[in-house]
Amino acid sequence: MSLRTPLIVSFLLIAAMVAISAWGWIAIPAHAQMVTHWDIYGRPNGYMSKTFGLLTAPIVAAVLIAFFALLPRIEPRRANLLASRKLYFASWYGALGVLGVVHLMVVLNAAGVPVDINRWILVATSLLFIVLGNYMGKSRSNFFMGTRLPWTLSSELAWNMANRLVGYGFVITGLAILLAFALEGLTAALLVCMFGLTVSVVVGVVAAFVYWKRDANRDNGDSFHE
Repeated sequence: MSLRTPLIVSFLLIAAMVAISAWGWIAIPAHAQMVTHWDIYGRPNGYMSKTFGLLTAPIVAAVLIAFFALLPRIEPRRANLLASRKLYFASWYGALGVLGVVHLMVVLNAAGVPVDINRWILVATSLLFIVLGNYMGKSRSNFFMGTRLPWTLSSELAWNMANRLVGYGFVITGLAILLAFALEGLTAALLVCMFGLTVSVVVGVVAAFVYWKRDANRDNGDSFHE
């Protein structure tokens, strides 16, 4: 599996984030405190200094790139990761994309540019849920992505069914978040997000156990008994 394309895209994204930070360094007052977190009502409740606010996102992006690039080397089920390359690359691009959107919004806000931060972050996050949900049901069991439970890691049937159901839940949740935000606003969208993710995870856990019990070919770990 070649990582050339995702690495090139990743470095271009970091370059864009660094360029945004460089612009912010000029546009933001020297001793300004940058807002980096908001509560569910959109009110600022977290701040960073200008230096940390401009450097944090590019550094986190570099760490994420290193993690995703090393993943094929440290994944015990490397063949399954290769078979799950669509989810792998979607997770890679999606995580960096959302981080890039957050960084851009934070810098623009600190520079005094009027932006609807919550709207853009919510849209980016919802799209990430939809994309990841679309690929989860097509993945193979591995230790780093998908619904990773003792039952799914010891039964291909449990993995396939649990990830398929969680994937459906993510897609539905992403669409529901966008609809709730358009009709009722941020608070409703966040409540839909928390409810949808909770239901998706609970359904996935229950399904994993049920299908693990039904799988005659599951690994019960008998080889570890003395």
